[in-house]
Parts: sequence; structure tokens; C-alpha cells
Amino acid sequence: MSGVVFRAMALGFARDRGALAMSLALPVAVFLVFAAIFAGASGEQLRVKIALADEVRSADTGRLARALARDPAVELAGQDLAPDAVRERVRAGTADVGVILRAGGRSLRDVGGFGRAPIVVVVDPVRAVAAQLVEGLLQKAYFGALPDVALSGVAGVLQDGFLTLTPEQEQELGTELGRLRDETLENERAGRTGQGAIESLVEREPVAGPSRARGQVAYYAGAIAVLFLLFSAVHGALSLLEERETGILDRLLAGPAGVAALVGGKLAFLVVQGTVQVTVIFVAAWLLYGVDLPGHLGPCLLVTVAASVSAAGLALALTAACATRRQAQAFANVSILILSALGGSMVPRFFMPPLLQKIGWATPNTWALEAYAAVFWRGQGPAQLLLPVGLLLVSGVAGTLVALCLARRHEAL
Repeated sequence: MSGVVFRAMALGFARDRGALAMSLALPVAVFLVFAAIFAGASGEQLRVKIALADEVRSADTGRLARALARDPAVELAGQDLAPDAVRERVRAGTADVGVILRAGGRSLRDVGGFGRAPIVVVVDPVRAVAAQLVEGLLQKAYFGALPDVALSGVAGVLQDGFLTLTPEQEQELGTELGRLRDETLENERAGRTGQGAIESLVEREPVAGPSRARGQVAYYAGAIAVLFLLFSAVHGALSLLEERETGILDRLLAGPAGVAALVGGKLAFLVVQGTVQVTVIFVAAWLLYGVDLPGHLGPCLLVTVAASVSAAGLALALTAACATRRQAQAFANVSILILSALGGSMVPRFFMPPLLQKIGWATPNTWALEAYAAVFWRGQGPAQLLLPVGLLLVSGVAGTLVALCLARRHEAL
């Protein structure tokens, strides 16, 4: 009996060529997407967008700025900016991290002294990992492009706290540091670099907004909410295929309302279901982690409804395009995984190679996360919500129209 059941299922699976192809080909597509993401995050394709400001404009800060900009892991999102412009770009998300070589701080040669650090790393709390990467790049640039400055600072610390150099020794030290400086400039022209550590020279400055923990919770609340919003919308939209297979669809289409009423009713239910689902996630983030949901309730609800419309329209289009439930499940689930991976629901987008970051703008996940970012931790006004909310609504309407056109084929039959 078990053999008969196995044979029946195998024959059913083999005859459904669409489901067979999707079951074998689509997992490969998911693998390729994640392989590209993680290979880029750990290899040479990783690039951090940095906004750079040099208030000092000395020879030393110029050498450091050039070395940082020259690093293959850096993509400049602005150079020769004012400090406030750097902070604004980080706050708006057009730069992952800002670097300010500020006036009024210690000299780059003053490694262990008192006073303000000469380098400020401006960071969005949600992208704290990017700040750590940039601090490592600064370390590499400092010891690669300014070894004479670094050793001069160490010598100053030793002289002040442990020993006194004679005039001859100071002169010899200055000569050797000058020689090292000349060699470094030559290495710079030849493209050679070095590395080291400058923690005492760097100060981290978070952009205005919630605390780091709350910012990260708000980000992942939005990311997970959109991911499961898509899955639940597809699960609900599968009823369209169930009704087709059981004959219920034919009886519904025989009525006066036709297919438009059927698709419209499913759209309305999926939007309400998605809005409630996402709201529950943010309520949990508010109660357990202090995310300021009451202070942003109106804008958050607007984004949530728009994201629910987008997810519902996409789910209806995906399921209406498939001939069987098995095809729809395979195609929709894998499509959602790919959209969510590219859109930042699984991996922050700044970890991805530049090409995948650009492709991510075509996903509803990216626009929903950008809208939630504007609401919860960037402190932006309603004007910044118009574009992401508008695109989410347009994508939802477009998906619904596609589903309606595909469903009308059965109405015509």
C-alpha cells in the first residue's frame, strides 16, 4: 500500500511539469542570491558608503582622507562636505557612515593626549556594524599613509611619560620620521599601504534619534514584519486556486458580480489581515523594547497599510499566474525569499555588493523598510513618506490588476 501511495504522489508530481521545474530550479536561484550576498559581504565586493568632511585641511588630514577614499572597500557618498551635511547624509541613509576630521580636536600625532579626538565617526545606530568596519579602514589608512605621524605620537608619549631625549636624539628622531614620511608618500604614489590601530584618536557619534538598541529593534521589527506579511498574503491568496480546483470559482463567476468582486474581496481581506499582523509586531516591540509606537502611530499605520496593499497585490498576481496550488506554493515561496533577501529583510542591504543593492530598490521590502526608517529613527516628516508609500500602493494596485486580468481567463471560459 505504501508503494502505491508513493507511486501516485510521484506520478502526480512528475505530471505537474511547472511544479517540477520550480522545485528544482528555484532553490538554485535562492542559493545564487544568498551566495552573492555573503560572498560580497566577506570578499572584495563589500563597499561601505562614506560621507567625508575635512575641517582641518592640513597635510596630515589630507593624506588620511586620500588613503581612506582610495581603499577598495570604500564608496564615497560625498567628499569635502560640511560636518552638518555629513550628519544629514547618514541620517537620511544616503551614506552608511560619516567621517569628520574635525577642527578643534587633538592633532593626529597626539595619540595618548587629552582633549577631543581628531576623528569623528558618525553612525546610524541601525548600522553600527558599518561603523566598526570604517574604524578598521581608518586604522589601515592611518598606519598605511601616516606611519611617521603615528610613530611621532608614540615617541611623544614615551618622552612625556617615561624618558627624556637629548637634543641630538630628538634631531635624529626627526630625521628618521622625515625619511619615513618620504617613503610613505612614495608608497602612496605606488599604491602600497600598511595597517595598525588608532582607537584613541576616534570618537563615535550617533546621529540624532533613538538609542542604538531601540533603533535596531525598530529596524528588525519592520524587516520581519514585511517578510511574514508577504508569506501570510500568499497563504491567503492560495484560496483562489483552491476555489478554482473545487469548482467554487465557477459558481462564483456565474453570479452577477463576476471575478472583480472575488479579487476585490480577497484583496480587502488580505490588507486588513496584514495590517493587523504588522501592528501586533510593532506593539510587541513597543511593550518589550520601548520602540516609540504611540508617538508615531499615524505614520506607522499609513506605511503598514501601504505595505499590506503591496503584499496583497503581489500575492494575488503570483497565485493567479500559476495553474496549480503546488506551482503557486513553490513559485511564491521562493519569490518571497528572493525579494526578502534582496530587500533587506534577511541581511542589511549595506552588506551586499553594489549591484544587489541597486536591484533591491525594485522590491517592496526595501521601500517598506525605508518608510519605517523615516518614521521611527530618522525623524523625517510626512514628505519623506510620499515616495515609498506611493510606490508600495502603486505596486499593490498593479499586482491586483494583473491578478484580475489573469482571473478573467476563467470568467471567459
